[in-house]
Amino acid sequence: MLDFSFYDPPIEVAASSPRLEMIVSRLKSAGLRPYTAPADVDFSAADPLLVDMESAAPETLERLRRAGMIGGVPRQIVLLNTSGQSTPRIEGALHLRLDKDLSTLRSRLAALARRASRLREAAIRRATAEGLGAKLPPADVNAVPALLYLGDGSPFFLSLQGALRHRGVEITAALSRPTARQHMTSKRFAAALIDLSMAHEEASGMGRWISEEDGLAGLPLIVISRPQAEFTERELALLSHATDIIDPATDDDAIVTAVEAQCHRLHASAPMMPLPGLSALTVTDLATGLFTRGFFDAHLPRQMQIAHEQAEALSVLTIRLDAEAAKSIPAQKAAGEVIASQIRDTDCAALAEPGVFVISLPATPYRGGVRLAERIGEAMDRSGNPANLSWRVTERRSYHTPQTLISTALIGPFVRTRIAA
Repeated sequence: MLDFSFYDPPIEVAASSPRLEMIVSRLKSAGLRPYTAPADVDFSAADPLLVDMESAAPETLERLRRAGMIGGVPRQIVLLNTSGQSTPRIEGALHLRLDKDLSTLRSRLAALARRASRLREAAIRRATAEGLGAKLPPADVNAVPALLYLGDGSPFFLSLQGALRHRGVEITAALSRPTARQHMTSKRFAAALIDLSMAHEEASGMGRWISEEDGLAGLPLIVISRPQAEFTERELALLSHATDIIDPATDDDAIVTAVEAQCHRLHASAPMMPLPGLSALTVTDLATGLFTRGFFDAHLPRQMQIAHEQAEALSVLTIRLDAEAAKSIPAQKAAGEVIASQIRDTDCAALAEPGVFVISLPATPYRGGVRLAERIGEAMDRSGNPANLSWRVTERRSYHTPQTLISTALIGPFVRTRIAA
């Protein structure tokens, strides 16, 4: 049997035997690729660092405390076995109280990485627009974020609904997948919320829909979940799509406060989207409602620099309509609306030339671009305006420059048989 564990996300482990062997075994079972940290740990490395509070060397813990005091820990830190322990104050550190919480570590790391990637994309997208002459207003602290609750009308939802509305968060419930799709086409939500204990397959199939990437289109997902619980494979798959995970171990007021804070933060940090008012500055293409080729060309070098610094994947998906649709403005507008409904707000979609769309996908490998292309094709078929489209996915390599990456992505887009499992 082939071993694909090399493709699992790496994580450095600072621990001592015999706990080191136990931690490594559990991390491998959780879908991570652990390796042992040296005595002189580099706190500026790109991979996450797991520090076992019970068995890590005292020198490592002391260096970690000092680095936390001066804010010199840019990498993601995971502190294990923090129950009853005196832990260093590290900004953004992930605390795992018990050893069995390691089963959800991959999902929680993915959530944190997704959140950081979103913030970086928002910052560089704003910088690109300002570089083209746009004057963007600061984030509105009085804005009312909208939250989409996925699941049935449980007593938890009813109590949450009243408390959040009292605090200025608009909440809409979607009891089924068709209802959720309908709401998402009519309004831009700051995030979606699901209580993992309510994601029953028998109810609405909501958990399966989310975990299979069939409809959220990258909408930030807040999951209420107990880290110490035992999870099924379906629940772990759903957790892997979370942007934020909230532990309901505290009282209801603390949960409401956490959800409110996440909604306001996600709303304020949402990446800039194409706006009709920016068309005069070559930012927005009025025909499709997406970004222009000029904006895309100016923005891609920033995305490539971030991908290089963070050791992340970056792919470009190219979609080409057939010759008849490429001549029709209504057909291109319809295609632009479908693309906008399927991509994440961190994805940058633009009209490269008549009938040809390019979409840059931060923190996305080749197979992620393939899945998006398939979803866009299926969505176009459902929209009533099916188009005979072809597509190509190009993943950034170290030898690519912005010009060669764009030119490679635009060379003869074609449908490829899905070879990335």
